[in-house]
Amino acid sequence: MYNQIVGIGIIKDKRTDIIFMADFTVSKSHKCPSCGGKLIFEPDTQELKCDFCGNSYSPEKLELMEQIIPIDVGEADAAEDDKCEVVCDNCGAVLITDNNTVSTFCAFCGSPAVISRRLQKQFRPQYIIPFKITKEEAAEKFVEFAKTRKYVPRDYFDRKNLDNIQGIYVPFWVVSSRCQGNVRGEGYKKRVASTDKYVLMADFDVKYNNVPFDGSAEIADDLMEAVEPFDISQREAFNTSYLQGFYAQKFNLTTEDMSDRIMVRMEKYARETAALSFHEYDSIKTGACAIRPYDLEQTYALYPIWFLNYRYNGGNYRIAINGQTGKADGYLPVDRFKRSIRLIAHRIVDVLCCILAILPVAALLFGLFMLGMHLINSGGFMIALLVAVCISLPLIGMGVFGNRFKFDIGGKTSTLSEMMTRPITRMFLKRRESYDRIYNESNMPVGNRPSASEYYDPSAKVNVEVSELFSNSENLVTGDN
Repeated sequence: MYNQIVGIGIIKDKRTDIIFMADFTVSKSHKCPSCGGKLIFEPDTQELKCDFCGNSYSPEKLELMEQIIPIDVGEADAAEDDKCEVVCDNCGAVLITDNNTVSTFCAFCGSPAVISRRLQKQFRPQYIIPFKITKEEAAEKFVEFAKTRKYVPRDYFDRKNLDNIQGIYVPFWVVSSRCQGNVRGEGYKKRVASTDKYVLMADFDVKYNNVPFDGSAEIADDLMEAVEPFDISQREAFNTSYLQGFYAQKFNLTTEDMSDRIMVRMEKYARETAALSFHEYDSIKTGACAIRPYDLEQTYALYPIWFLNYRYNGGNYRIAINGQTGKADGYLPVDRFKRSIRLIAHRIVDVLCCILAILPVAALLFGLFMLGMHLINSGGFMIALLVAVCISLPLIGMGVFGNRFKFDIGGKTSTLSEMMTRPITRMFLKRRESYDRIYNESNMPVGNRPSASEYYDPSAKVNVEVSELFSNSENLVTGDN
């Protein structure tokens, strides 16, 4: 039994204190998607909560989940006899391949403890993008990628390591959906002596096509997003012959399991779409955002990925290459010895900087000392004493009163001591920041997912309404509004 809920969502933009309303209509079941229990709407959280299992769902997420079509996960039959499963006893990963492909180690953890067995569950992808990059080309891509990172261990480039490359067809849920979005933000226009601030509002209805979400729990989502995009025009209807010599993984995450990921990514794309609508501003900041995906379509496809698992100091570092385009990304360790050599060189530069900073002062003191000795030897003791007092008094005064006298320069208050020592202090702070940056350097971060423009459907009907409201003007000289 289904009920129709019509309401108004009230969202407050924390940056502007502007409250706006977004109409939504949610067709929902009284049953919880997780356990089938009854859902109750809670006004304090603005979500539907299951009294039985405790799960909560926003109306938008619940509507998204209702559009998801379950994929057959029944037992394998005679039609699957040409395939087998390769199971890792160490990490439990399961790969699927043809009966003639032999595996000697796990593609996910590198363990040699793998066994083959008859296919247990049905394996019926709708589409597949065949490999375009060969294993030799992939090895070159791995080396090129590693050379862009710092302090990569030397044995990474050994032929023995590169021979462990494996090609895997990774399961992807490919989602196409229209998306209604309400985005609020701030826009800034620079004038000669001021900056005008505007409250921006964008309401739109657009479509995003073929956005991929990997259905593998064993593979990092950010790594798969970093090697996107794929050319969907080259996909083929699934055929077992494409698996010969390669492995494929069956999904262990359904589209329903990834509903939060889908909502987060669609919200990010909604913000990017809104930002494109505000192109006449010098800078913008997006604030509150409400989205509602609808007319969702999903396909189950296999995309080609070359993997290289590199083991170093007890850790397993994975690098991936898009088997269609050759785009590479992944995680690489830092060789501590290489980094230590770099830090030694950094410290040598620090010592040289200290010498250069102290040398003028030391030369001045030495010159004064020699002058005093010359005056004393020539009978000018009182003159030498007078020179010493004249030089010492300003130095003593700066030491005693240097923190008491303050000066206002460029709107910033500084003491006399700070003004005198600022150049040397800045130099040493920069050297310290440089040292910390080198010491904390890592090869772990991966690239960003493609932008909304990669999946935006220009052929679909687009409705965009943009409005602005002048807020204030900030004077760049005085800072007054």
